[in-house]
Amino acid sequence: MVKAVEVFTPTDVPTITYVERSAKDYERELRTALSIPKMIVSISGPSKSGKTVLVRKVVAPDHLIHIYGATIKRPQDLWENAIAWMGGPIQRSQTKASKTAVDLSATGGGKIGIPFVAEGKADVKAGVVRDWSGSSTETYAPVGMEDIAKEIGGSEYILFIDDFHYIEKDVREEIGKQIKAAAERGVRICTASVPHRADDVVRSNTELRGRVTAIDMTYWSAGELELIAYRGFRELNVDLAPDVLTALAQEAFGSPQLMQAICLNFCFDTEILETLGSHQRIQIDGSTLRQIFERTSTTTDFSTMLSTLHAGPKLRGTERKIFGFGDGSQGDVYRCVLLAMKADPSRLSFRYEEMLRRSREVCKDESPVGSSVSESLSQMAKLAKTIQTAPVIEWDEDVLDIVEPYFLFFLRWASSLTLLAKDMGV
Repeated sequence: MVKAVEVFTPTDVPTITYVERSAKDYERELRTALSIPKMIVSISGPSKSGKTVLVRKVVAPDHLIHIYGATIKRPQDLWENAIAWMGGPIQRSQTKASKTAVDLSATGGGKIGIPFVAEGKADVKAGVVRDWSGSSTETYAPVGMEDIAKEIGGSEYILFIDDFHYIEKDVREEIGKQIKAAAERGVRICTASVPHRADDVVRSNTELRGRVTAIDMTYWSAGELELIAYRGFRELNVDLAPDVLTALAQEAFGSPQLMQAICLNFCFDTEILETLGSHQRIQIDGSTLRQIFERTSTTTDFSTMLSTLHAGPKLRGTERKIFGFGDGSQGDVYRCVLLAMKADPSRLSFRYEEMLRRSREVCKDESPVGSSVSESLSQMAKLAKTIQTAPVIEWDEDVLDIVEPYFLFFLRWASSLTLLAKDMGV
């Protein structure tokens, strides 16, 4: 028997429910790109589209040096984080004297006598540095790119910089120079970023043009998402009705991670905690489905983001016009736009004309004029950036893109938007 938490894994690399996408063989593309000497691989794709899972599926765990862009505040952080992954000290001990000895011992099969340990993530214990002449003065020099290149250049190790777009621009530019030098020394490098920042690697250093292979991932299709549920529930000896599979996939908004979370919460809500003793076909009603989606919404929290967008920018001396909505609430144009985003049919992208139509549909009587809807969308995109670096929504005067699938899911299924209306006393 297998447990449901082993089948559906929203926070880990899936095994039973791993799906090779039908539209493109991304696994083969990545393997080919990584095999090219001195080539940097840049993977781009929407948030929660499976970029990291792809890398972790193709590269052996013992060879994947996984570094997160958010942890890199200065260029040196990249190399120090890599060294820490390897299990070595982030500094070399030195003395001012010309004759020194470093007692560096390692366990678990690691090398002895090198600045850090590359094999096996061995336990490392640095000894005391002694000057044979008797001097006790010490200085400390950080281990950097050159040392990494000497140790893993030409090896099977992959330096994977996840969320490359989280690195600040000035730091990114220096890292662009350093990863070019590292790649030339045989260090295999892969980065991951979101689509609108896909060229950040090249822009960080224009000399990288021609040295970077791009792999562009897209949102998952409904059919690909349904395969996750089909394979997982089959393993649990469960057969879901086709309309239930469709409903689950529609609310995952192209995100395999979100689909995994929905399916796992489906198991919790229907008490399918492990493989059933006998095969069952399950059909559920709308209220149970809503309950599952509401449970899943608790795994993510955009309450601060939502309340900020709901309030809109601060105004001086002018009161916003209040509208009545079909859900029984009242509010200004910012609430109107959020209700329009939330409404059925659910989508991640809307043209201006469609947002205007949906805004009218959520209102009971009078609705905001077009210029008001457009301005509110522009302001909301700006406000979103003040809450978090990673984009949530984007507006370019004609198209609204909801970049973060989890935000739309939270907007649709958490109770926060309803509670915000109550907080306003309407």
